[in-house]
Amino acid sequence: MKYILNAYMFFCLASVCCFGQTYLIKGKVEGLLSDSLMILKFKGENIEAAKINVSKGFFKFKDSISEPYFIQMLKLSNEAGKTDGKLTEFLVESGKITIKGSSDKYESIKIKGSKADLALKRYLEEDKSLQKKWDTLYTIYEDYVLKEDTINRKSVGQTLNNITFEQRVPLLKKYVRQYNYNIIGALIPNFCTLQEVLKKEDYLEIYNLLDEKMRKTNYGQSIFEKTK
Repeated sequence: MKYILNAYMFFCLASVCCFGQTYLIKGKVEGLLSDSLMILKFKGENIEAAKINVSKGFFKFKDSISEPYFIQMLKLSNEAGKTDGKLTEFLVESGKITIKGSSDKYESIKIKGSKADLALKRYLEEDKSLQKKWDTLYTIYEDYVLKEDTINRKSVGQTLNNITFEQRVPLLKKYVRQYNYNIIGALIPNFCTLQEVLKKEDYLEIYNLLDEKMRKTNYGQSIFEKTK
């Protein structure tokens, strides 16, 4: 899948896990017509839901957290039991997180305070650029296959493999190496779009890049399971 659920580097490497801590979301979003929002919290294989009140576009939500996890915020329709589209989605971590923007423009919603979200999004944007190059070349590759042009097909095929194995996979490992002492280094491989091409050896290398504390996190253990 190209993005998580259909699903972000540049800050202090001294921070580690956020065990036993809390986060506080404070939002000011223009144009919210409903008096409440729905939050979906994706914690591993579990999904938890919570409803929060909205007053004149202002809302806040506080919860405990042990490791960063993905959340979606849905606009609720005035019609009971129905939603009116997604407001935003991001990785939540301990601390204060602010949300600002306009409810009718998804791209206008800005998230501040989640370093994990910023790091993951930055990685995904870089990877998306490489994936776009791959998609464009693959169209050409398919054309050569139809034409039975073996020479050009092989040439483009080699370039496709280069993008995947010499650019995209090393990009992922670069991010893990940069954040190996931070929970971000362990979570990014769990949200990447390379699961179909990563081998057990790749996951083992990624796991070994992580600091010992990060290996013991849920994200680190998820990577370890893929080495078996």
